[in-house]
Amino acid sequence: MTNSPAQASTVIPPIKRQRRWLKPVLFTVGAIVLLLIGIGIGAAGSSQAGLVASQKAQITRLQAKVSAEQANVTSEQNKLTAAQQIAQNAVSAANTAAAAKYASRQQAVQQMQRKLARELGIVAKSTISADGVYVIGRDIPSGTYHTSGGSQCYYALLNSTDTNNISDNNIVSGPATVNLNGAVAFDISGGCTWHKIG
Repeated sequence: MTNSPAQASTVIPPIKRQRRWLKPVLFTVGAIVLLLIGIGIGAAGSSQAGLVASQKAQITRLQAKVSAEQANVTSEQNKLTAAQQIAQNAVSAANTAAAAKYASRQQAVQQMQRKLARELGIVAKSTISADGVYVIGRDIPSGTYHTSGGSQCYYALLNSTDTNNISDNNIVSGPATVNLNGAVAFDISGGCTWHKIG
């Protein structure tokens, strides 16, 4: 069967019924979703704020510790400076005392050296061994002289520097002692060493 054009135009499409409850539900759901997102953002913000506050408190505690450590370091540096000053003063005092003691000992050593030089000079003048004529009072001091001897020790007490003007003489091979008081010169030979003993 063929449809006539009239019949074709008479067909009425079904009417779409709008659901009136859908829009308010969608708005409500959207509002709830937005509300939940806001709560989440707020919670995250408040969680972030809590984290920031916690970290600020931790930074404040660390700064307090750093300040305390800096105070300790300053105190230790002050103690070190004081100890170094005490040590420097002690070293300076010890050096001064040592220098004074050294100067005193040096002076004592110099006095002993002078005394020794005088005594050595006296001993040198009071000891003779080379062959020759020694003028008493000029070359050697007067007094009593002794020798331990030798193979051919010759001595002569002279009344002048003339070796022929003899007041007493002798040749000894062993120990001998002679008093030069009253003699003008003392003549020795033979390599014996004579020491003044009195």
